Amino acid sequence: MPRSYWLKNPSVPFATFLTIIQTYYHPEVRNDNFGELVEMARTGRGGEKLATFKAELQRLVRGDREGLRAGAISDATEYDDWSNDDEFLVWLWGELYPGEGVPGAGD
Repeated sequence: MPRSYWLKNPSVPFATFLTIIQTYYHPEVRNDNFGELVEMARTGRGGEKLATFKAELQRLVRGDREGLRAGAISDATEYDDWSNDDEFLVWLWGELYPGEGVPGAGD
């Protein structure tokens, strides 16, 4: 499986989420860019692309990962503070949308 396959084919499932999270969270850019993503998410800036990102994140947090290749989230983020995608996604939701409950957690 080629890493960053979503960059070559933006029509694959979750391509918007993977592209944005790689752009703002990958360790090579995290210190400089993640705060901007948090600000965009919390203020509603980012337009249609960020709305798609949020909808895809909601699906991922709920466990709907149909079409997502195994390892894609960890490839895009290279996270190391979480033991699995689920932990990372719940943390990410809380960082970006703190006033909204975690999707799937009793909704």
